[in-house]
Amino acid sequence: MIPKPKIIIIYESYHHQNTEKVAHIIAQRLQANLYHTDEAKSVPLSEYEVIGIGTGIYYGKPHRKIHSFINNLPIFNGQKSFLFTTSGIIYKKYIQGVSSKIIHRLEEKKLKVIDCLSIKGWDTFGPLKLIGGINKGHPDLVDLYNAELFANKLINEL
Repeated sequence: MIPKPKIIIIYESYHHQNTEKVAHIIAQRLQANLYHTDEAKSVPLSEYEVIGIGTGIYYGKPHRKIHSFINNLPIFNGQKSFLFTTSGIIYKKYIQGVSSKIIHRLEEKKLKVIDCLSIKGWDTFGPLKLIGGINKGHPDLVDLYNAELFANKLINEL
């Protein structure tokens, strides 16, 4: 039997805990250690073979704490990584653009990004609050099921 790699997931979830919900599903399936960015600062990342990053997307950018966390990462030795995001806007080009910027930063830190996932999230950020937001009820059961499928796919790629 092949030993399972040691996995950590670091996430930031702010308004409606959209990203946190997805993070818990993925962490449970991968049997990963799960840390909020504030908790992860003292975790020795070099002990992990796989590093997952989860963030909400705000006006086309990851949460500032995830942005700072990634900027402060050391240079790794090609450990595997994955990314998942939640966002009110799920237009393919938009998400690909945002995700590619985050992936590029992770790759600059010598992490090998093996996959990424984008999930709809309830968004009442900024002016959307005036209309009750968009994607109310997301992530829903289908979204969380897709997060579990994503985790299953990751297992096969680790």
